[in-house]
Amino acid sequence: MSEHPPTLLIVYLRPEHEEVARYHIDETLTVARIAYRLIAQQEERVSLESAAPFVITHHEKRMVFALRAPLDPKAIDDIAQLVTTGLILGFVVKGEIALGGEVGVFNNLGG
Repeated sequence: MSEHPPTLLIVYLRPEHEEVARYHIDETLTVARIAYRLIAQQEERVSLESAAPFVITHHEKRMVFALRAPLDPKAIDDIAQLVTTGLILGFVVKGEIALGGEVGVFNNLGG
């Protein structure tokens, strides 16, 4: 890895979608030539606060990937497509993002 802290990709999904979601995430990162490793995962029951006064819960899995290179806009768009198809619930990118052009690489953690 570089001297910078890794870019983290945190993916939220339903546990029953894990296998297919990992396949698509692997495909996206492989096409983008970004090496990665899964560094953490956790499954928990999560409540939906916006459903007040009712309590609605669902099982959610969080997977944290350490990336060896920053995500680029195309890879981010590809992962966002997994949200629009319902395969994953959402994702967060922490660290470096390769914006290209004059901006180059942006670190959303301020480093």
